[in-house]
Amino acid sequence: MPKKKLIENWIPLKELSASAMRDKARKGHPGNLHLWWNRSPIDSSTAVLFSALVDEDDTEASELITEIVNNHSGAVQSAREYVKRKYLVEESLVTADPFSGFGGLVIAGKNIGVPVDASDLNSLATLLTKAVVEIPIRFANISAVHPGSQKEFSSGSRGLAGDVFYYGKKIGEEARERLKSLYPEEKGKEVFSWIWVRTTECANPACKARMPLGSGFVLSQKKGKEYWAEPILAEGKTTFRIHRGICPKEKMTNKIGVIGAKFVCPFCGEKVTEAYVKEQGVKGNVRNLLMAVAVSGEDGRDFYAPSDRQIRAADVDAPDELPVGKLPDNTRWFSTPAFGMLEYKDLYTSRQLKMLCELSNLIQKYRDVVVSDARKAGMDDDQIGLEDGGKGALAYGQAVSVYLALVLGRMTNYHSTICTWDNRKGNIRASFTRQAIPMTWTFAEGNPFSDATGNYESCLKNVVESIRNLSCGGNVLVTQADGIRRDYSPNSILFTELPYLDNVGYADLSDYFYIWLRKCLLDVYPKLFEKIVTSKEELSSIPEHYGGDARRGRTAYFDGVRKFFLNFAAYASDDYPSMAFYEYSKSDEAMIKNNGNTEKSAWEILLQSIIDAGFQITRVWPIRTEKANDRFESVRVLVVFRKRKAEAQKTTRRMWTNNLRRELPELLDRDYAHGVADEDKWILAMGLGLSVFTRYEYVLNADGGKMHVHDALQLIEQETADYKRAHLPELTNEEIREG
Repeated sequence: MPKKKLIENWIPLKELSASAMRDKARKGHPGNLHLWWNRSPIDSSTAVLFSALVDEDDTEASELITEIVNNHSGAVQSAREYVKRKYLVEESLVTADPFSGFGGLVIAGKNIGVPVDASDLNSLATLLTKAVVEIPIRFANISAVHPGSQKEFSSGSRGLAGDVFYYGKKIGEEARERLKSLYPEEKGKEVFSWIWVRTTECANPACKARMPLGSGFVLSQKKGKEYWAEPILAEGKTTFRIHRGICPKEKMTNKIGVIGAKFVCPFCGEKVTEAYVKEQGVKGNVRNLLMAVAVSGEDGRDFYAPSDRQIRAADVDAPDELPVGKLPDNTRWFSTPAFGMLEYKDLYTSRQLKMLCELSNLIQKYRDVVVSDARKAGMDDDQIGLEDGGKGALAYGQAVSVYLALVLGRMTNYHSTICTWDNRKGNIRASFTRQAIPMTWTFAEGNPFSDATGNYESCLKNVVESIRNLSCGGNVLVTQADGIRRDYSPNSILFTELPYLDNVGYADLSDYFYIWLRKCLLDVYPKLFEKIVTSKEELSSIPEHYGGDARRGRTAYFDGVRKFFLNFAAYASDDYPSMAFYEYSKSDEAMIKNNGNTEKSAWEILLQSIIDAGFQITRVWPIRTEKANDRFESVRVLVVFRKRKAEAQKTTRRMWTNNLRRELPELLDRDYAHGVADEDKWILAMGLGLSVFTRYEYVLNADGGKMHVHDALQLIEQETADYKRAHLPELTNEEIREG
């Protein structure tokens, strides 16, 4: 009989959540290679996986977990060696992550030394996972090949990082020279950024001026360095006068209200509605007007009205061969199509398009240079590409170009007309400040060859620093596949983070970067970048993927979850538990407590899908990535489950209820003795109660039908409330039910 694992007994919740909250994509972090949404934290995930491989009574392993989450030097290596030495976890055991995202859980598996079978349907996610685990393993411990390198042994991925930096610098220098006419100086100083405003024709027939749609005319709020722009109409032409000093309140914007797109003409006072602005946008009559030029002064930013030279430099033709792709028809996350910006290329100025395309072309040019230098350095000339498993000069040149393409991907986040101007800090905000592409009215165009946020050099250095810190050991296979229907290796441990309903539109959001990466890497990964945009058959309930039918979307999502677990069950390990992270939401909680509710929550359907696939749920752990607060909407939880025993018995509702009433208080005593935070107690109780419920093949109701997990959760909630009432008599019934 398989022995229970530590993850099924107790893990240091407080430390794990603290570690997950600390996990930020800072300098050197794998997540800093490129933007991804809702990244899985690495250290806490490594500790979680380790705890699933060691026995429940292993005190030495418990100590190692604490060292891992506290990032003690050598702790991960010690854990990997400990598992190999004491538990003899061999090649036959595999961790599977079919929703790999950027690869955080894959890194965790690699850290522990268990082979990892990773996949994702999303092309961007697959590429990122390959970049953080697969490519570094393939080119581990090689020396750099660029001219001038010492050709000495380089540990880990340092040789690869050195080449990305060398050829990346060459690309930056050549691009700067080729594009220098587009970025002229102003007053003898390098321009930091250009501040633009969108405009349209005033609706007043007597005016018809090109009125600015200015969400903000304040250029700088820095004390002693305040600047603002004032729209001026002279000889039928709209320009701007730059003022030094604090902007009068009535001059800060001509936008009416915070939400929506209502504006007042600063020249005649005519008010225009959002419907009018949208109509003008669809007609192509919403245009961009240069408002101010920002340069770096000795004590901060200085601002000037655009000179003719600056206006001419920005007025360039866009390249002919632009990446193509239509923006989604999803007004919740994508506001621009309603205003006539229908394709991704519409999100950029012509100068930005020219710059990004130039960099893309240079990345492809220098790929061949790297291949040539790799041959000269003695690397095998096997003529096998990266996509086909190559490890020679051709694949290496392609690998370097993958990371250079990610530099370009990082840049696109800071070089679009969705980037707004931060007038407090004097800098540029990224396109993605949240998981959406909103419509912007006043926006900033940074100089990619200055020290502006998102400049080429800083993006290159960030990518290089991440590469330098990537681990190169382990056995990882990364493929693009549909996790619901794919085959898995026998004796697999599922270790994944399931997409939650339509919280994040991964496929739609990914297209913003995908179109540029495809332009750079289609020749490298022709299968991965076969489609014009990413596949939209992802596991989600996004209504827009189902003709706008929200119910149909939810049905498809839940059906996908059921099929996924049923499919995976045939490959699951007999000896080790599997794990899936999920979002437990306030709406899930409300549905559990609603006796009259007939609709099942996403949480309940997830649990029922696991149970119906033949698994026993042994634990539910809240491992938070954000601090708990009163506005709690959802919390990241880990569901632990293993194959139900073949000899599992059936039972009746009455018998199960009696067992729950007898066993749950003792289990709660044990868990709560660890000093559990109040906000985590109910989640733990759910897991403990479900461990009793799911050890049976099924529980029969009085009418002979099988008991659903919804009813089980309600009974667990009642018994937990009774437990709290007995132990905390001073609380009211309402406080007990809510707490």
